[in-house]
Amino acid sequence: MVDVLSTRLQEVYAKWESRTEVKRNLEPSSNLYTIGDLRRASHQVHKRRIQDRIQAKKIRENSLFKIKESEPLVPLVKEKPSFLRYCCSDCTPSSRDSLVHSINKQHMPFGLNVLVVNPGPTLLSKVFNCISHVCSRQSYDYAKVTQMVLNDERLEEAIKLTALESVNNDGCSEREALAKAKDRAKTILLEMESGMSNVLLKIITWLLYKLLPCFLQSAIVLPSQIEMLKTANETGLPLIFLPLHRSHLDYIMISFTLLINNIRSPLIAAGDNLKIPVLGWILRGLGAFFIKRRIDPVLGRKDVLYRATLHTYIMENLRAGHNIEFFIEGGRTRTGKPCMPKGGILSVIIDAYMDGIVEDALLVPVTMNYERLVDGNFVREQLGQPKKMETFRSTVKAMWDTLKGNYGIVKVDFCQPFSLREMLKSFQAQQNRLTVDKASPTEKTLKYTMSSSSLYGTDVIIEEHRQLVDSIARHVVYDCSMSTPIMSTNVVAFLLLNKFRDGCTLDALVEAFDSMRQELELRDKDIAFCGESIDIIHRAMEILGPGLIQQQRQEITEAIDGQPFKSDFITAIRPVSILPNVIELSYYSNALLTCYVMDSIVVTALYAELQSQINDPVATAQNNITVSKDPLIQRSLKLCDILKYEFIFCKPCQELERAVIDAVENLAHMDIITLQEQCCLEEELWSRRFAQTFDDSSDEEYIKENKTKNIQYKLNLLPEYVKRMEFLHTLLRPLIDTYTFSAFTLNKIVGRSLTERDLVQEVLSELKTNLDRGIVNYGESLCVDPIKNSLKLFEKWNVLECHPQENIKIFYLKDEYDTDSAVTTVYETIAAFKWTRNIN
Repeated sequence: MVDVLSTRLQEVYAKWESRTEVKRNLEPSSNLYTIGDLRRASHQVHKRRIQDRIQAKKIRENSLFKIKESEPLVPLVKEKPSFLRYCCSDCTPSSRDSLVHSINKQHMPFGLNVLVVNPGPTLLSKVFNCISHVCSRQSYDYAKVTQMVLNDERLEEAIKLTALESVNNDGCSEREALAKAKDRAKTILLEMESGMSNVLLKIITWLLYKLLPCFLQSAIVLPSQIEMLKTANETGLPLIFLPLHRSHLDYIMISFTLLINNIRSPLIAAGDNLKIPVLGWILRGLGAFFIKRRIDPVLGRKDVLYRATLHTYIMENLRAGHNIEFFIEGGRTRTGKPCMPKGGILSVIIDAYMDGIVEDALLVPVTMNYERLVDGNFVREQLGQPKKMETFRSTVKAMWDTLKGNYGIVKVDFCQPFSLREMLKSFQAQQNRLTVDKASPTEKTLKYTMSSSSLYGTDVIIEEHRQLVDSIARHVVYDCSMSTPIMSTNVVAFLLLNKFRDGCTLDALVEAFDSMRQELELRDKDIAFCGESIDIIHRAMEILGPGLIQQQRQEITEAIDGQPFKSDFITAIRPVSILPNVIELSYYSNALLTCYVMDSIVVTALYAELQSQINDPVATAQNNITVSKDPLIQRSLKLCDILKYEFIFCKPCQELERAVIDAVENLAHMDIITLQEQCCLEEELWSRRFAQTFDDSSDEEYIKENKTKNIQYKLNLLPEYVKRMEFLHTLLRPLIDTYTFSAFTLNKIVGRSLTERDLVQEVLSELKTNLDRGIVNYGESLCVDPIKNSLKLFEKWNVLECHPQENIKIFYLKDEYDTDSAVTTVYETIAAFKWTRNIN
């Protein structure tokens, strides 16, 4: 038994020795051995084994010591992003390094549900946790500024100007006109101003704790962003919250989140359409100040008194230390994409800084997203029907219906606050570089003169100031769009409309969902869902409902020799792509469109540039379709110009051409196109250099210039890359169709004029006719917002002229475009991008 154990131990040690790096001497080989030789050899082998074991033990101990003492290796797995949207490193480098020093060291969880209240330590806080939590929130002093506004010099000047206008137009006495103007200014202010109340804020917060869980599963906010806002709140500077607008729930969620975290609630600019009984009073107590949807009662004439009152009211609230919140887009987005910004109130904030009323202000871009939109949908409006105005009855009914629904998750993201002063100086420096006089070494500075009111157009505003406001507003919208949380309903709707429009199996949808999920993670997008993909998809389809996505369980039978052998069940999924349902589904899909818009721009331009080659069977068979870089970039820039009222393609501090080049390089990185540098032969380069002997440029510069001019890209026609190109090309097809038929409809106003409403209806009718004929393939092309944006584009191109008449816009063609041939040219310019590849 002992011999057996000894033998087994020797085998184990022999195996262990083979794993170590101990070198052994080779045994001498011989065919003749004596007994003495064998004994000596056995003794030497035994001795060497003992030495080897000692050496192996030392090696293991030394290795364990190194493992203990050395630092662990850094994993190669990419760290999950914090989804804290940093401010621009080019425009606001100092702000980028502030407010987040202590936060970056903290653990960044997926987020916390702010609808859940943890019980406190006392018995009372455990039994009445919501009441205890709300009552313990900090109260702030929300001082009213009514008298300061009425005594302001700007407002007094506007009152005198309005009175003088009344004297000239109505023939009344100067004293009577002045009294009437003062009364109107006071009435405007009293109807406008907020009545923020700490008591009402806490009561509504308690109600929200009870009501929001009835229709929302959770409201997610990152705790690191809350800590960042608390740090910003302690600076003493006013916080200017600039959210994108999706729902009426937006401002409720922002105020709710700030209040429960002891951050000063902002005054909120709200449309006067919400000034309805009971609800209007509640909103006013929560901080809303009401602004007219149409500030000027008559198009073309500025209401100086109203603008001055609004301007002064905002100024005085900033002076009093209040935070301000307003929606940079103006109204809610009807398409799911961010809208172009409106800079009216932002211009007042900038004026307050330039006038020295505030030392600085911190601008806080805010974005949020919903798994399902609480406000219903905007299908009626997008099909050209007038908007239904809010009433007390309709509001109560909508709230009751909402409480009975399932709207999933809402996620709120606060981007990093940045200094208004720093942003202004950065953009002023950029303007100086653009406007500096070449003959003079001194830079031009942006001059500002105090005015009675700003808000774009009350008085003469220099173009530099207008561009400054617009650049900051566009930067905010761009930052918000890049940080918008991506919901599961967005991904499912996006895939079904753009990849599986004709339907797919559940397995195919899960595979595509996984692929897009990884792609979004690589793009550092804020993915607001987690778990197994199949469970996420089922949940998303349940939230969207059968009106948008149809599911059908089908039985598939395999046959052998004509006899049924095996049957299986699959789940077939397809989007409801008929009107009007497809418009609502496209709303959720469009939230992802901004992630891929630049790639889609380049692919669409690529198709337009290669119309003759891609459908050529010979070129396709030879797999030799190439495109030059410069024409591709120019086509892409032209398409960006056409869709400039639909998307903000890059930051205002970035060149659009650079963004296009980055998109081209991204397609090359994905192997959709392959870089082909056509360099000249050495003899040809020598002869060209000899012919340009008198040129001052060096040989290296000449070769580099020729290489740049001759850069070409070759299309990869393998099936998987062709499918990717088709997918990217499909994304912009609905918009291209809308713009194309909008341009085609211009022939109906040759020699005549139409109101905006009639012209939009003509375009919708043309689109509907061609949709029935199969020429237009996408029902979501019938959308009012893109049609109105196309009319703005034609105005910018000086094709259309708009003349306001009794609050109605009248459109007619400019003289040089008031012919069929000129209108056809405009149509062909846009229709060049409508062409699609014949994939058959």
